Amino acid sequence: MAVFEKRIPKKVYLDDTQVLTCSFENAQNIQGHTEYVIRVQRGPLPEKSWHIYKRYNDFVTLHNAFQTSGLSLPLPPKKLLGNMDREFIAERRVALQNYLNIVLMNPILASSLSVKRFLDPDNYSTPFHELALQHVSMALRSEANYEVVKPIPEIGWRLRKHYFLVKNRVNPQDELLLAWVEHGPDKYMDEKELQASFKTIGSLRHPYIQSIEFLSCNEVGGFVTRGLNNAGSLRDLICSAKPKLQFMKKYTNPKQCKPLPVSDVALFGHQILEALMFLHEKGLPFGHLHSGNIVIENHKVKLLDIENGVLGLPSYYRPYFVQHRKIQTLEAVDVYCFGHVLFEMIFGHPLHESVCDNLSPNCPSLLRSVLESILSSEACKKGLPTIGALLSHPFFNNSSYDSSHSERPHFKYSTHTKEALRVAWQKTESRLKEEQKIVCEASKKTGKSSSTSQL
Repeated sequence: MAVFEKRIPKKVYLDDTQVLTCSFENAQNIQGHTEYVIRVQRGPLPEKSWHIYKRYNDFVTLHNAFQTSGLSLPLPPKKLLGNMDREFIAERRVALQNYLNIVLMNPILASSLSVKRFLDPDNYSTPFHELALQHVSMALRSEANYEVVKPIPEIGWRLRKHYFLVKNRVNPQDELLLAWVEHGPDKYMDEKELQASFKTIGSLRHPYIQSIEFLSCNEVGGFVTRGLNNAGSLRDLICSAKPKLQFMKKYTNPKQCKPLPVSDVALFGHQILEALMFLHEKGLPFGHLHSGNIVIENHKVKLLDIENGVLGLPSYYRPYFVQHRKIQTLEAVDVYCFGHVLFEMIFGHPLHESVCDNLSPNCPSLLRSVLESILSSEACKKGLPTIGALLSHPFFNNSSYDSSHSERPHFKYSTHTKEALRVAWQKTESRLKEEQKIVCEASKKTGKSSSTSQL
C-alpha cells in the first residue's frame, strides 16, 4: 500500500563553485597553544556558515600545499618566544586573516582541495580519488576491452573529477584518457534517463566536438573515455604548459603565456560558435565552455566534456555569471563563457573578473566590439547577443573559412530522451535564476558591487 511505501530522500549534491569566505572572530588559549576561531560562509547567505578552529601549524600545512604554485604568499613567520603575548596574537590574527584573503582571491588556490578541506573539513575530507578508482574499476569489470594503466592526478580544476590513462586491449598502442566525476547539483534525471542520455551523447558526431570512445554512468557519477591529445588543451597551448602536470603547477603562475594570433582567434572562435550552435539546435546546450576543455587538432577546435550538463555539474564560470541576472538561459551562459575564452586567447591570460570595461587599446576594433558586447558591464546588465548573432559578426563571418567538413554532424535521440533533457535544462536554469536572485539581494544588503569578485 502507498501508505507504507518508503520515501527515499533525494541526495543533495554540493556546488563546489560556490565561493567560501572567512573571518577571524576570536583567539583562545587551548592547553598552551593559541587557537583561532574562524567563521566560514558558503555563498551569500549568512545562515550557511560554520566555525573552524585552527592553530598556526595548520596554516603552515596549508601553505606547504601551495609550494608547487610558484607564488610568494605572505604567511607570517613562526615565533618561538613571546608567542602567547596578547599583542602578538592580535597582530598575527590580522596577518593570518590577510593571508587567507589573498589565498581566496586567487581562483586556482581558492578552488583547490587543500583550501576546501581547510575551510570545510566536514564536506571535503572524503578520499575522492580512492573512491573514483573504485567506481572506475567496478565499471570496467564488465568491459573486457579496457583496463586502467595509471592515474593522472589533479590535472583538472574539479575536485571530484579524476583522470586515468587507460588502454584498449584491441588497440593497445592508442592512448586513451578516462575522466570520472560525481554527479553535480544540477542532476535532475533518474538513472534510466541518464543511461539513455549518455548512450545518445556517445553517438554524437561533429567536426568541432571530440568523439567519445567509451562512456558509462551510474547512480554516483559517470566516466567518459576519449583519445588522449598529447598537445593538451587550449589553455596548455596559451600557457606553454605540459598537459599532464598538476593544475596548480601549470596555471597558477605560468612563466611563458602567449596570446594567439588574431587570425587564429577569429578562426577558433568561429569554429566554437558553430559547435555551440549545433548543440543548441539539437537541444543539448553546453554551459561548460572554457579554455581547459578545448583542444586544437590540425588547426581545428575540438570541444570536450559535452556530458557535463547531463551529469549536473556546475560551470567553471558560474561564480561570475551568477552575479548577472540577465544571464539566465543556457545560451546566454554559453555566450558569456565564450567571451572569456576569446579574452584569454587574445590577451594570453584569463579574465579574473566577471566583467571587463577597460580593454587594452591594442585590441583589434572588430574583436573589441565582440568582447564589449559580452563582457562589458552594460552588456551584462542589458543582455548578451545570441550565438547566431555572433556568427554573423564581421570578426567571425569571414568568407575564407572552410565550411566543408570531412565529418558530417550527427546527433539523434528518442522523443523521451529529448523531453528528459528539456526538463533537466529547464530546472538547471531555474536553479540559476534562484541563486542569482539571492546574490543580488545579498549584494544590495551589503552595499557592495559584485562585478569584481574573484572566481
